Amino acid sequence: MSDILSQKEIDALLSSVSEEEGKSTVEKLTEEIEEKPANIYDFKHPNRVSKDQLRTLQTIHESFAKTFNAYLAVRLRTIVDINLISVDQLQYSEFILSISDPSCIYIFRVEELNGVAILEISPQLVLFVVDRLFGGKGGSGEEPRTITSIEQTVMKKIIEKALENLSTAWQQVAPLTFILEGFESNPDVVQIAPPGETVITVSLEIKIQDTSSLMNICFPYLILEDIISKLNVQHFISTTKKEASEEEINILTERLKMTQLPVVSYLGKTSLTVKDIFNLEKYDVIVTDKKVNDLIEISIGGNNKFLGKPGFKGKKKAVKIIREIREEDLTNI
Repeated sequence: MSDILSQKEIDALLSSVSEEEGKSTVEKLTEEIEEKPANIYDFKHPNRVSKDQLRTLQTIHESFAKTFNAYLAVRLRTIVDINLISVDQLQYSEFILSISDPSCIYIFRVEELNGVAILEISPQLVLFVVDRLFGGKGGSGEEPRTITSIEQTVMKKIIEKALENLSTAWQQVAPLTFILEGFESNPDVVQIAPPGETVITVSLEIKIQDTSSLMNICFPYLILEDIISKLNVQHFISTTKKEASEEEINILTERLKMTQLPVVSYLGKTSLTVKDIFNLEKYDVIVTDKKVNDLIEISIGGNNKFLGKPGFKGKKKAVKIIREIREEDLTNI
């Protein structure tokens, strides 16, 4: 007996299925397909890094921004504001096209991963920083130009410190060491990855006084491939250090020392009626609660801290600190 069905038997099986049942099955499948949302997939820009991993990268570089912000503010002795703008993945050729020419491109080696990456900033920012370090106000009226060898040398220490801070931020995921290897001003000659290779780009905005510039960091995906599995929230949280390092404490302490506080000395106080205030005229004398030889309060940041004597230093009025305020003094203040 043959196991192969004859044409007559096949026709008999097909006819056993009613036309209505066939239609209902097709309609049901169509409805199920329509209910499922379609996701757009760009074959030119494949997502090799998940959203969860990008969020971890964002947290790492937010930490870097805070640390480098504190260092740069102390170094330049002015207010600095560094904020993370974006963390993205794109082709290396697209990243290179986004860089202006001339630019300041610092190539650094990732020691443990045997690869290189890029830190890029604008010449205007370099000129501003160099001017501040040489004692200037940081005015950047110059047109974009290739920075000189002297300016490169001055800026090298700042970039090395930035890489050190970046390495510290990455310790939360993997112990990476970043070593500065070279400098280029022309983006077209920098080839750290094939043009079509995926790279991870980090963009930060640096605001100093009235100037604003971008800092871009570019990691080829190939060099991060070995540690990409560690870029997840669970691993990041479990390895995040709880206490600030000694270096971070020192930087914040130095920045705190630069904070300006108002210092006020009070010659005396009294109370007047509204009627007396309305009748005040030029040359009227207001009697306060202080005698001529009494010490006066000196307030720092809104808190009474010292007692002192008013007087003159040269042609300017001054107050001499005599002693700290004691508990018994508080009842009389």
